[in-house]
Amino acid sequence: MLGFNVFSRALLAVVFMMSGLVSSVWADQTSVIKPVKQVYMVLWRGVTEAERGFMDSMMNRPEPVEFVIRNAGKSRQQVALIRQDILQRKPDLVYSFGTTVTSILAGAESATHSDDEYIRSIPLVFNIVADPKGAGLVSDYQAPGRNVTGTSHLVPMATQVAAMQELDGIEKVAVIFNAKEKNSLLQVEALQSACDAAGIDLVRFPLPNADEAKADDYFAAFARFITSEGADITYLPSDSFLISNAKTLVNVSHGAGVPVYSATEGPIRKAGAYMGLVSRYYNVGQFAAYKAHQLLFEGRQVSEVPVETLKRFSFIVNMDSAKALDRYPPVTIMQTAEVVKD
Repeated sequence: MLGFNVFSRALLAVVFMMSGLVSSVWADQTSVIKPVKQVYMVLWRGVTEAERGFMDSMMNRPEPVEFVIRNAGKSRQQVALIRQDILQRKPDLVYSFGTTVTSILAGAESATHSDDEYIRSIPLVFNIVADPKGAGLVSDYQAPGRNVTGTSHLVPMATQVAAMQELDGIEKVAVIFNAKEKNSLLQVEALQSACDAAGIDLVRFPLPNADEAKADDYFAAFARFITSEGADITYLPSDSFLISNAKTLVNVSHGAGVPVYSATEGPIRKAGAYMGLVSRYYNVGQFAAYKAHQLLFEGRQVSEVPVETLKRFSFIVNMDSAKALDRYPPVTIMQTAEVVKD
């Protein structure tokens, strides 16, 4: 009974209808209303700026769209249950947030699964996936070989490391990550390669799990770790558990005098992380909507819609944190950076 109640809440639809501007065909003096396309959105931790960008972009177009929004509440079990609802409902397109959700919905490209087990025939556009190839979602970015395409939000790791190097005295980077999340492991390996190429030391602090009840203990241990290791900066990867607890992580790291560089914008804007070179979630959501529109209304096949990242990135600096740390980014960053305050 408990499972049924949780399942019911997870499947409580929030449906947004867009009437939009409807094109008319006058060849026979009869107006033809375009059919409403249903987009089924599966979220991991509620609506983010990525979803706002996606929906705003879709609704600003003339074609009529219906959104069905399901939030898994950070539960893999709920994603699996939602997947069954998608297979029964058969929407026109599926939107998925993040690596975990997308992997559970669609499975790996290399795996052999039937259409009634994973979503294999309905077009799926993923968003905010750090490493689509590494996660096994697609093997070819330019011409996806399955029903899955989408957008990645992560700035290339070598570019991020170069951004950190613009700060004075960066010789050792500390990274905290969830050792049981493939998405986090892929980022750490990419960070290791980029640091090696740049001649920077990387020290790793793996979390045993994503237990919210133990988050304070984990971060207190991390503060001791970066102090003992003499880290110059903390790298906060794109990880849902760490982003959700970013305020605590930033407080302990900054309390130890070590600035936090964030791979995503949320911790800088909302949790006081020092800075980052990022793809704005809203813009990435708009880019995902562009791909969805190609599939829904332009007659494109998934193989014709490449997996891509944005071409332009943004420096964001939290000036309150810079003042508290008494450490200001150089002019080369500040000339183009967006400055935010807590």
